[in-house]
Amino acid sequence: MSETLQVRNQTQTSALDAKDGPKSSARTPCGAVDRVFSRTGSFLTLFWLLTESNAPTFVGPNTMFGICGAASGSWLISVPSSPPSALEIAKRLGLVVLFNWSNLIVFDLANQRLPESAREDALNKPWRPVPRGLITSDQIRRTMLYLVPVLVALNHFLLGTGVQSLVIMVLTWLYNDLRGGDDSFVGRNAIIAAAFAVYNYGSLKVAVGANATSAGLFSGLTTTGATWVAIISLVIFTTMHVQDLQDQEGDRTRGRRSAPLVLGDWVARWTVAVPMVIWPAFCTWFWKTGLLVGAPQADRSRETVLHLWTWLTVDLQAHCPSTWLTIDR
Repeated sequence: MSETLQVRNQTQTSALDAKDGPKSSARTPCGAVDRVFSRTGSFLTLFWLLTESNAPTFVGPNTMFGICGAASGSWLISVPSSPPSALEIAKRLGLVVLFNWSNLIVFDLANQRLPESAREDALNKPWRPVPRGLITSDQIRRTMLYLVPVLVALNHFLLGTGVQSLVIMVLTWLYNDLRGGDDSFVGRNAIIAAAFAVYNYGSLKVAVGANATSAGLFSGLTTTGATWVAIISLVIFTTMHVQDLQDQEGDRTRGRRSAPLVLGDWVARWTVAVPMVIWPAFCTWFWKTGLLVGAPQADRSRETVLHLWTWLTVDLQAHCPSTWLTIDR
């Protein structure tokens, strides 16, 4: 009898140890670290999937504009003190990227939140989080309720670009919630071109240091700087519909009046191809002719930096998809 009770007690003790084992291991420091890494990885994956399509179009070129513009000295923006050194500009690179990505994430959340956006993405971009079931439209809405004021405050107090951030939020509202990107490809391109002007100037302002300029929307720009910002926005206005060439199926389902659906695929391709040939030559001419009369003098290296940015910007537009130059009927 006693032997039987002893065997039962040992069996019960073993069962309890087996039951409690996973719980105790989950509470170990290693388990907590694993959970942190897992959640961080999931967050970064979600963040990348939300912004992946627009990061090469916005974050890359606009960051380059800010860094190269700051490196050009006082050609584009007037600063009360001496222009920042190369080391000072390099130290602000992360802040320039933060300005662009912090505002881009709001646009992408708004762009992927609506039900019609989810239906379009299921056809055009099925890897995005909503079609994949990683996040719901209502979760995006709730996230934006907290994220928008936090990011505007971050831009204002940390980066000195509160005005620029607020204007980008308004343009985001016009494009997505008021469907300014659906009714007309001309209106869509105009909104995006205006956004590029604000993004580019904001990048330049962060790169030279927020304290070096006043709080206006485009304050501190020289005549040459304002002209150059306008030219880049015109480049965007005349070429941005290149992205619509690969999205026709989803745009047709959504009822979006994109350039290929309104003009026809063949005509739409030519309306991008022709500006892509003209703009590099025009921008090179702009920086080498009398349009720079009255601009501050700069050495050859600074001129080269600006030329490099021009060509890279136009080349980035050319790769939006790699097959868009196939002009056929």
